[in-house]
Amino acid sequence: MASVSNGNENAQPVPQCTYQIVVAATRDLGIGKDGKLPWKLPSDLRFFKEITLTTSDSGKKNAVIMGRKTWESIPRGHRPLPGRLNVVLTRSGSFDIATAENVVICGSMTSALQLLAASPYCISIEKVFVIGGGQIFREALNAPDCDAIHFTEIEISIDCDTFMPVIDSSVFQPWYSSFPVVENNIRYSFMTYVRVRNSVVECLNQNNDEISDQKPDTDKFEVKKFSFLPKMIFQSHEEYLYLRMVQDIIDNGTLKDDRTGTGTLSKFGCQMRFNLRKTFPLLTTKVRHVYHSSIPTYGVLCN
Repeated sequence: MASVSNGNENAQPVPQCTYQIVVAATRDLGIGKDGKLPWKLPSDLRFFKEITLTTSDSGKKNAVIMGRKTWESIPRGHRPLPGRLNVVLTRSGSFDIATAENVVICGSMTSALQLLAASPYCISIEKVFVIGGGQIFREALNAPDCDAIHFTEIEISIDCDTFMPVIDSSVFQPWYSSFPVVENNIRYSFMTYVRVRNSVVECLNQNNDEISDQKPDTDKFEVKKFSFLPKMIFQSHEEYLYLRMVQDIIDNGTLKDDRTGTGTLSKFGCQMRFNLRKTFPLLTTKVRHVYHSSIPTYGVLCN
């Protein structure tokens, strides 16, 4: 939320929408060279398109916020990015693209977030993504309104002249990490970080066991709180991978008798694979007892 005072101490806060960031960067956090991407990674481009284009409501679209230089770096034949509302940040009075369809010009990040939180955009826009460039990331990456960061981590150093800031690990926690992909001799992986604390101050208060009048929402990491993530990312969490495997066992497992007389469903050969470089999977569900119409109760065995 942002406040507009105009000399009035009782001024009401102006609503701002939250957003997610999509960025690819090298080992040294380089994101560009001479206004272009200094790499060619087709799978990363497909990932970017799917993340920013897909909506759960077919009647809505997503918005992408970018700086003027990022807009100009997009080939003319591909801008504005189709199927999304393109919000371009610039203070240049000579930058006139008002006639372009699905393009809005704003003078600042704050004004863009306030615009998207107001009618009619608050009704027609489902998610907001910030896509660059360097100056915009420096302002937006660790800001309070940033809910998540979708980060393509390129595992080598590439000559760049534009960089992103370091992700604040005291505020953001890994949600998902893919297995590495290799394209054009470049090894990289997809990471998603989610905000679990409002600020570093909150983190310090928790570490010092300080008592606050307002209990933070981050005392317990609850998967359901992050349903705002794109579906493909939300369901990549290890909890959902596990639950899908359990459902597969329930649907396709072999029923066997056991010494309790309850019965057990089992399916061998099921696997769950995790990239352990950034995080370790924590599952809250181990054994499920379920009801079936023809069997009173039975257990599900995962091997």
